[in-house]
Order: sequence, then structure tokens, then C-alpha cells
Amino acid sequence: MNEPFHGEPFHGEPFQADRTYDQVYLLFVDTSGYSTIVRSNPRDRAAHAFDLLRERMRARLGQLSAQRRCARSDLWSWRGDGGFFAVHDDSESVARDVALEAARTFLTLDLRHLRDEFAQAGVDGELHVRMALHKGAIRHTGEGRTGTIHSPDINLAAHLEKATPADCLAVSEDVYRTAGPYAELFAHVGSHEGKDVYLMAGDGGPGGAAKAWLAGRGLSDGSPVHAYPERPSPQEKARLLDAAGEEVLDMGTALRTSSSRLVTTERPARFRDAILGLLRRGGTYRCYLLDPSSDAAATLSRQYQEDMTRKIKDSLERFGRFKERYGAEAEGLHVYQTDEFPGFSALTVDMHRPSGLILYSSYLMGTSRYGVIERGDMPHYLIGPAAGRVFTRIRQLAEARASEGQAQRVL
Repeated sequence: MNEPFHGEPFHGEPFQADRTYDQVYLLFVDTSGYSTIVRSNPRDRAAHAFDLLRERMRARLGQLSAQRRCARSDLWSWRGDGGFFAVHDDSESVARDVALEAARTFLTLDLRHLRDEFAQAGVDGELHVRMALHKGAIRHTGEGRTGTIHSPDINLAAHLEKATPADCLAVSEDVYRTAGPYAELFAHVGSHEGKDVYLMAGDGGPGGAAKAWLAGRGLSDGSPVHAYPERPSPQEKARLLDAAGEEVLDMGTALRTSSSRLVTTERPARFRDAILGLLRRGGTYRCYLLDPSSDAAATLSRQYQEDMTRKIKDSLERFGRFKERYGAEAEGLHVYQTDEFPGFSALTVDMHRPSGLILYSSYLMGTSRYGVIERGDMPHYLIGPAAGRVFTRIRQLAEARASEGQAQRVL
């Protein structure tokens, strides 16, 4: 899609109306620390900070354009915390040098000075930027020194900036092929929207560009996953349960935490109330825990040095108390026992629907010299169908544990 941008006056020659320009360098700049600065400062102070950012980038570009006699270069659009610049000259190498040198100098020099200025001005928050450079043909419409430019290359440059790690400059393969002496500053890190991407990290350390890209984008064929250092709070789990429309599966070894929250005397009891809300909507809450007489339960008791049988029986007693207290409202609570250890815990929400979600965590088996690691202290991951094969695999494991012949309903 061609996205129009309405521009400000250019220094140097203006873009002429109803004319197409080839090899225009499109430099996008965005503040990745925008939210921390806005939250931490009065509105006028935050606005002043971003004005400084805009003018520093604009001044750097103007200085280099004057030195190299570049015909057209200036800010085209700025929207609060970022924008883009268009650079063009009949001699492409001139436009290339202006755009690349301005971006390089801003990232490695001006950004550091800006942070010092922010600190001196009392601006709280972290300042980080993402920069992306692409080139292509644009069509200019309008009159005089302002107007609108149209080009699918604008979209690609904007999307590349969004994919760029903080404090890095990404260039497309189109720019890299003609980067000349600047090419050695960049490392090939991957691809985006069918274009090879080359990256320069602001810190300039060994492998900095590759590490920054991998930290932000992951390895090939990766999946979007939300990670948490430990089990989410009851309030956060309740948010997940509130989103359920049909069915929740709660899978673990003893489900001590879940069963305790159903009969807690603490107020507010968000987890319990969320389960009751699901059941009153006609949904089903299925719980799967180990058979206390199974070999798996005995093995876990030895490994974790705890009475697994007692824990499971206590959970069953609490589930029973919940059903007894709420009677017909709790008919949708089904409790099952299995004789196999699943190796992970999971809380699934409508997992067979296109909008399904799974919160899961792998168990760490055994003990170490640091002692027993509580399962709630292990990392937890929230995934949806967008996670691709990760979601499919975890769903298959959950389905296998819940399938007939492996699970016996006890409540």
C-alpha cells in the first residue's frame, strides 16, 4: 500500500510537484523509550525532550547536507516521538553519504550527548532510539515547498524501523548493496518482509549487531511467546479465566494452589470468583492431577522429598468442599486423576478455539545442591495459536493427558 506523508519545508531545492524521484533515501527514527519518558515527566517537559531529539537529528542532517551540497534533505514528517527524513541528490552517492553518515553519527555521538542533556534538564526515563534506512522511488504531489509523497518503499522503511532493536541502525539490502565504505559498519542479521537486513549496533561491541537482532527477533522459525519469571499472581490468572467462554483445563501434579484458592477465606478471592463466573456462564472447569497411588506420585515424593500422596488427597478434599458449598453452580467442575506424570503444568482456556490460550510451565525434575526448586518458581509461558508449532505441541500434550483411558474422573 502506498502511504502518503505530508511534509514540512525542505532546505535546499524542493521536491517538484508531479514528479517521480529515484534512489531517495528514507531514514526513519523512533524513540523506543517514549513511554518511560512520558510516564515519568510533566507533559511540557516530555514534549521539550522530544523536540530536542527532533532538532538534533535535523541539525545533523542539515550540517552534512550543506557540507556535501546535497540537493534535498530534511525532516518530512514528525509525530511526537519519531518521524522520517527524505534525502535525495542527482548524484546518488551524495545522498547515500549524507543519510548514512547522519544516522551513524547520531547513533554513536549525538545520542550520548542527548542523554546528558536530558539528565541536565531533569528529564526522567531512558532514551533509546531505533533507526532504519531504505531507498526507493517516490512520487511527489503538491505545490511549492510542501506536499505529499507516495511510495510503497515508505511502508517498508517504516516496518523495518519497528523491527529494529533499540540503539541500532538497520539498512535494507538495497542500501547495503550501494553502501560503499559504510558497508563494513554493518553485519547481516536476517531478513524482513523479503529483504535482507544489515544492522549496526550503537555500542559497536563484538557481535553487537547480531546479538541485538537475535535478542529482539529470535532464531529462525521462532514463535511469539509471553514469558514470566514465575507463576503469575492469582489476579493475573483470574484475568485469563475471565476470558474463557467454554472450557478451562487445569493440569498439574497435586493442584494444591488451585484447590486452595477455591476455598480461601481471603478477600477478594479473584481466582475463585473467576471460576464461579465461568461455571455460571455454562462453562466447564476440568482439573487433572496425579493418582496418589501411582508410581509417578511415589517417584515425585522421593525426588521432591515431600508427601505427594497427602498433597493430592488434600486437594481432592478442597475440590469436594467447593462443590458441596456451591451445589448446582459447581456442576461444571470435573476432577480427574491420571497415573502418568505430564512433565509440565498447564492452564488452558478454550484451547480448541482459534482464540485459545495456554499458560504452561515445564517442571524441573529432581533436586540440586541448591535444594528443591518449587514449581511455582519456574518460568511460565502464555501462548496462543500465533505461537504456531509451540502451541500445537503443548495442546497435543494436554489433550493426551485428558484423553479417555488415561484419565479417570473422581469428582
